[in-house]
Amino acid sequence: MKKKLLLTVFFCFSIYLLAQVGINQPNPNLSADLELGSTNKSLLLNRVPNPGVVKNPINGMVIYDVSEQCVKAYQGGAWSKCFWKDNPNFALTCGSAVFSPATATQGQLYNGTLTIPYTGGDGSAYPGQTVQANGLTATLAPGTFAVGPGTLQFTVTGYPISSGSAVFSITVNGSTCSAISLPVNPGTPVIPTNITIEGRYFIASIYDQDYSPFTLPTGPATTARPVAADGINDTLVDLQGIIPTSGLTVYIPATATGSGTVGAWSQTINIPANLTEDGISRNITLSWNSQSYNASTKSITATLKSEVGTLNARKLDVNAGIGNDYLGVLLGRFVLPNSGAQKGYEVRIIAAIPDRMFNEPDVQGNFNHNFLYLPVQGEDNNVWLNHNLGADYTDINSPNFNLGQKATSSSDYRAYGSLFQWGRRPDAHELIKWTGPNNGTPVNGITGTKSDVPANPLFIAVGGDWRVNPNSNLWDNSTSTNNPCPIGFKVPTRAQLSSYLDANVINGSSGASSNKLGLTVPGIRDAGQGTLSSIYTGQQGFYWSSSTDAVANPAAYVLQIPTFGTANTTSGSTKSQGNSVRCIKE
Repeated sequence: MKKKLLLTVFFCFSIYLLAQVGINQPNPNLSADLELGSTNKSLLLNRVPNPGVVKNPINGMVIYDVSEQCVKAYQGGAWSKCFWKDNPNFALTCGSAVFSPATATQGQLYNGTLTIPYTGGDGSAYPGQTVQANGLTATLAPGTFAVGPGTLQFTVTGYPISSGSAVFSITVNGSTCSAISLPVNPGTPVIPTNITIEGRYFIASIYDQDYSPFTLPTGPATTARPVAADGINDTLVDLQGIIPTSGLTVYIPATATGSGTVGAWSQTINIPANLTEDGISRNITLSWNSQSYNASTKSITATLKSEVGTLNARKLDVNAGIGNDYLGVLLGRFVLPNSGAQKGYEVRIIAAIPDRMFNEPDVQGNFNHNFLYLPVQGEDNNVWLNHNLGADYTDINSPNFNLGQKATSSSDYRAYGSLFQWGRRPDAHELIKWTGPNNGTPVNGITGTKSDVPANPLFIAVGGDWRVNPNSNLWDNSTSTNNPCPIGFKVPTRAQLSSYLDANVINGSSGASSNKLGLTVPGIRDAGQGTLSSIYTGQQGFYWSSSTDAVANPAAYVLQIPTFGTANTTSGSTKSQGNSVRCIKE
């Protein structure tokens, strides 16, 4: 009996070892035999009196040498010296540091090196590092010290922000050079003094099957996964956020007080392996071409891309990957060449999908769009947002904020959301403060003046098209200028709404709320009066498509959810009417 039991245990253990193993990590990296996932514990290596006690060592062994109080590895047939242990005899020769080229010019690309001699090297390994100053980035790749004197070489690149000098403070192996200075000649700034550029880009990257109920975060976001909500499985949310080598078009918020030209610019930064899902460190580049601007410019157009291979952002757990600042996890930060104080452009991972205007001011400078959404797979196998744009459940400033909460019924007003005029950007004209199934108040008032680019968030109550010059392409896709949906999502076409109906017949409003999308019946905001309809609110829902009606112009198609009967997409709605928007992944 004992022999049989031992055989069974050995057989199971062997099968287990053939796969990747995770400790506190349910989805270990496919390239690793073992991955640890704890966020408050560490790996404790074997602690040996000295390397000599290890019999028959082979290359690849790692130990902690108690005698020298450091980590060592067996490599090349011998035990290494201490990893990254300060050497008291080591010293940087700061006065002999040399830049090549010897000078840089403000606003012009500098590609060069910084060489720093040292003495007292002991042949041990040293880690890489990155240091920034005045728009320049100095990067030291990992390497091994020489025995005795040697040199360290940093690559230095970037666009100097201001003339004068770029002063670097560099510490290696406990020795510091506090003021290595590169002269910077006067030149034309990349970003003139009358415009300031800064902002952030969010990548939604999620893997979670237990996120409801969502617990309001009390600390910074982390990459911990999994983090249990209530221990009961929810629908799996699996979304891989990426930065492709082909690049993404991003719009960096700008504040201008005059006109001029922003010069061409680029910067490359490294993303460490622990912030990628596949465990591969990547370099990413932010760049833009020279472009003009004026006092009304709100952003400049840039490209964000990954070098060599696609960057697969670390997938986050919803209850760990948002943070109490709702900014997620910092993936990397570019230092922008603004004149004067340095400002940055952050690339962040977040465990939810941020609204198109998340943490960005509207046309009046107010921050009214701090909404977060989850993806959900509909009956048509397409990926949609789990709520209408602007739903109370998605508002991080609302006491009802709950990412995993689905509409409890078609008249659950906390899931009603915003009412958009067709083709208009999310400039706050659409915001509604709902107080009950049949009651709500628009956040902003109305105007009778048409405008192609409204300078205020007033609802344009004119009864037809809110624009002076009709345009049927304003919501064509995810990159359309006025697209109200998050990055990578768009307003569905009429055909996509029809496809959803074909996959899931909606019989009246009660049937609509029970489907995977949990559609609700907010009604409309009247095209001519700008008031919420007392007839439709709480009774019927009207969901915009991106498709217009060429015959009944100015009109666009809507998915109408009536009180009774089958929903359809054949009805048209005048473009200045306020209707709901549910976004689909492009």
